[in-house]
Amino acid sequence: MVDPARSFDASSFDPNELRAQHMLLLPEGTEAQDVEALVVTRHPESTWDPDGAIRFGRHTTLVGPIVMDDGTAARVDAPAGWPLAYTLRAPVEREDPPMPGTSDPDGLFRAFRDGMPTRAEARSVNLLLAVARRLGGAVRIAGSGVVLRPDPSARVDLVVHSPYWLDPQTLLGVVQQHEPQARLALDAAEWAGPPVGIIDQPPDEVSLELTVEERAVLHARADQFDAEALAEGDAVDGYGIVADLGPNARYGTLDVVVYGQEEKVPALAGLEWAEQVVTYEVHWNPPEEDQLWMEHPNSEHLAARSVASTAIGLVASAVVEATDGILLDSDGFIVDRYDL
Repeated sequence: MVDPARSFDASSFDPNELRAQHMLLLPEGTEAQDVEALVVTRHPESTWDPDGAIRFGRHTTLVGPIVMDDGTAARVDAPAGWPLAYTLRAPVEREDPPMPGTSDPDGLFRAFRDGMPTRAEARSVNLLLAVARRLGGAVRIAGSGVVLRPDPSARVDLVVHSPYWLDPQTLLGVVQQHEPQARLALDAAEWAGPPVGIIDQPPDEVSLELTVEERAVLHARADQFDAEALAEGDAVDGYGIVADLGPNARYGTLDVVVYGQEEKVPALAGLEWAEQVVTYEVHWNPPEEDQLWMEHPNSEHLAARSVASTAIGLVASAVVEATDGILLDSDGFIVDRYDL
């Protein structure tokens, strides 16, 4: 039951205004606190306007919950059967339309045939879809009127963030509790280039003329650096673990990729270790990768996805327990491992 003090009456809105805005549609039993918690998880900088709307960007605001009946839904070009709604106030920012005949898993290509959203609008629509996916809702796209109902089971990847680094052999033992055939892949984390500031400001003039003495000094320094590095042994700053799912990887592979997180994770805002995060990505590589981009994948993909979902849930739960970490879904929302 929605608290009347925290809800908006649909009659107080101009129907034309609501028709012109994207809408998040939610089922009976959804609480305003559920929506707010998800928005703040993705946007911890969010604030509340005086009228109670959630401002999660300089030009983006989520207004609601709006109590809807079927008559109101019809007037604002929304489908019947959704008792609660939030409307998105965001700038309309579009780029080129999608290529004809292409598809995407959420149906955005179908909903934005005249031009794909970009910048603030794209981020806002992505948030609406993520909230709808978590709460069993839908998103009505303004203009086209297309209603998108993201499939909660379509995304199986999970991420564990932790203050603790597990060495490769230790994590391998954790993963092998559920996937005995798992193996190490120490080159799984790709090098992303040198640290910022190393080469992004080259000198205006670089002299290529060195004296014999200068060359000797440079070579001596390089030899010393190499000797010290060899004496210390290899420093692993990222690695992976791979497990085949089914005989001959019939259902694809499960990867656990480990690395030090350089970007801030919104869901970890306020935690003491938020600046020193180790990330464990538990990822599925399907047998037919192109099916990941289909709004309606084939039956073989759905069967493989079901197997992968179970495996990823078990492995991610074990990693969370071993690292005392926090588990997130692919939308960046916190997941209780006991709910997997």
